[in-house]
Amino acid sequence: MIFMQPNINSNSLKEVYKSLFDFNHDACYALDMDGNFTLFNEEAVKITGYSAEESLKMNFVSLLHEDYFEDTIQHFKRVTQGHRERFETTILKKDSGEQVHLLLTAVPIMVGRKVLGVVGCAQDITKKKELEALLNGQNLILKMIAKGTPFSEVLDRIVLFIERFTHGALCSIMIADKEGKRLLHGSSPSLPAAYNEAVDGVPIGPSAGSCGTAAYLRRSVTVTDIGTDPLWKEYRDLALSYGLQACWSSPVFDDDQRVVGTFGMYYSGTTSPREKDMKIIQKATDLTSLVIQHYQAKEKIDFMAYHDALTGLPNRRLFDKRVEAAIDGTNVNEGEKLCLMFLDLDRFKNVNDSLGHSIGDKLLMYVSAKLVNCLGDGATFSRQGGDEFTILLEHTTKEEARAVAQKILDTLAEPFVIEGTDIFITTSVGMSLYPDDGEDVGVLLSKADVAMYQAKKQGRNNFQTYDVLLDKKAFEKLQIENELRKALERNEFELNYQPIINLCTNNLTGAEALIRWNNEKCGNVSPQQFIPIAEETGMIVEIGEWVLKTALLQLKNWHLDGMAGLTMSVNLSIRQFYQPNLIKMISDTLVETGVEPRFLTIEITESMTMDVETASVILHELKKLGVNISIDDFGTGYSSLSYLKRFPIDHLKIDRCFIRDITDNKSDENIATTIILMAHNLGLSVIAEGVETEGQLQLLKQHRCNAAQGYLFSKPVPAEEFITFKVPS
Repeated sequence: MIFMQPNINSNSLKEVYKSLFDFNHDACYALDMDGNFTLFNEEAVKITGYSAEESLKMNFVSLLHEDYFEDTIQHFKRVTQGHRERFETTILKKDSGEQVHLLLTAVPIMVGRKVLGVVGCAQDITKKKELEALLNGQNLILKMIAKGTPFSEVLDRIVLFIERFTHGALCSIMIADKEGKRLLHGSSPSLPAAYNEAVDGVPIGPSAGSCGTAAYLRRSVTVTDIGTDPLWKEYRDLALSYGLQACWSSPVFDDDQRVVGTFGMYYSGTTSPREKDMKIIQKATDLTSLVIQHYQAKEKIDFMAYHDALTGLPNRRLFDKRVEAAIDGTNVNEGEKLCLMFLDLDRFKNVNDSLGHSIGDKLLMYVSAKLVNCLGDGATFSRQGGDEFTILLEHTTKEEARAVAQKILDTLAEPFVIEGTDIFITTSVGMSLYPDDGEDVGVLLSKADVAMYQAKKQGRNNFQTYDVLLDKKAFEKLQIENELRKALERNEFELNYQPIINLCTNNLTGAEALIRWNNEKCGNVSPQQFIPIAEETGMIVEIGEWVLKTALLQLKNWHLDGMAGLTMSVNLSIRQFYQPNLIKMISDTLVETGVEPRFLTIEITESMTMDVETASVILHELKKLGVNISIDDFGTGYSSLSYLKRFPIDHLKIDRCFIRDITDNKSDENIATTIILMAHNLGLSVIAEGVETEGQLQLLKQHRCNAAQGYLFSKPVPAEEFITFKVPS
């Protein structure tokens, strides 16, 4: 609103309008019908970099970024036809060539019905657009991580993303090696490939080039910080030969403030980034740190899923996969065989009991290293757990396998010296051959295990090959199978329940149902013994239905007894998961027991999702019922992390192997906290299994883990004990 004296004359009125134009907070302009500037206020001068005198000799098109020519000209034409327009465009600032994003308002200058020109205002929205682009870019990179995009592709995206905001600069990311001594090329897609190859492996040190020096000094450095050291001059001259000036590098830190890489910028014709660039680059280093740490943690998770944590050897999972591949590659028609060996260290328990578990662990590492050297590259050597090891020999004969077994015994004849103590250790070795003794890894391992126990009986420190007369375990397995077939009708199964605690409220939130079996002939048989047999025979389907119905009936009783809101978690085996009537069976059981679907959580393992397409259909059908879905033992299975986004999952359960050492092992803590962060970013809750100490509990609470279960709270107990459970204060 304009307040003026009455009867103001026309000259004064012109001065009023000129004042409004000149002193407006927005850039104001006027154009003739050809698009030439006729007016240009001081704010327009600031935004464009052109003086008022320069602008009056220019057409508006000369300011435009080439990508916006057509759209902006079309808007201008509409205004000259009498329309009002409000639109966004981008111009290039004088001299610097910096992109400036504008929100333009343009209206026609009309006298009577004739359009004589255009007048309007422009608001600088560059910061707003860049912030939007930064947020969109960061979200895109986080989505790439969640989808399991390869590490190199994510780093390339970060570099290209940041180069959009740092005018005239080419960016690079270099990653510190595991020893923290060199920087390895991570990503710099805009730099010459020959230059990238030449600087790959730059040492981390006081005079190692800007990237290596930044890592060493733990601060940002420029060319002028380096001085004239000959080593740095080599890298500087190399950059200059490509028309680059390596003017700035900044270290990238992890959460523990260790240098995990550097972010570098290369300019042509300038020696330092602009202040605006520095703010964006800080976001780049933060994003780079997040990505590097994520993939390092993922690599650690993947490694731990297939390797033994103590010795670094392949674990049972990886060993089984290699045996299966070896069986497929064995030409039986040409007489080829493969051999599986099962090794157990003799009287290893005595070492632990007399010298302590730390010495025992060191002995296991020393034995592993010595046998790896003994076997060479022609064998797969695996730790099964404890003091048990397995070996796969491919394309071998019985005689060659026996020679390898004898070599192992000879190798362990010399004592190990640990902390000044000579320790003598021997091993008992059992062997089975494919195809003579079996045609799959389970049977072959079982028979090698039988032969190993025979070697123990023969006085230890020897090897035995499998003989059918030794196979006591086959009889035991057959007996378990026979008794298992009658277990349901004899009412021999019972359920125990382990409490699940909400770590935010410290309240009991649910229970996990766990099956137990006590048989008159076999005694208390562990689930690890009878569940695989039930899977093989198909009895698991009927047993699983009994578990689900029994657990839900118990839950209904607890709800009626005042434990409203309590949930029940029930595990599905792989055979149950893929049974054709799974959805109907669960739905019917919910109706029969009167339990609302939202109080049931179905737990599956990662390995069940290897068939992604089928698993996805089943999980979405389960979700339609209204039940919750949990991934059990997360981090130990075969699946890609990308399924977390594809499947309708509610909870992740961190496996106990990642929880056990989180208070003592920083790597395990990083893995657990990465899983928690990843789950929360995807909208999932996290349940920690195997919580046994107060220290573990406090660390999980610190990192906002949602729930936990374990012996710190309670072991699995019968229903009558469960109802008396109180959460420890």
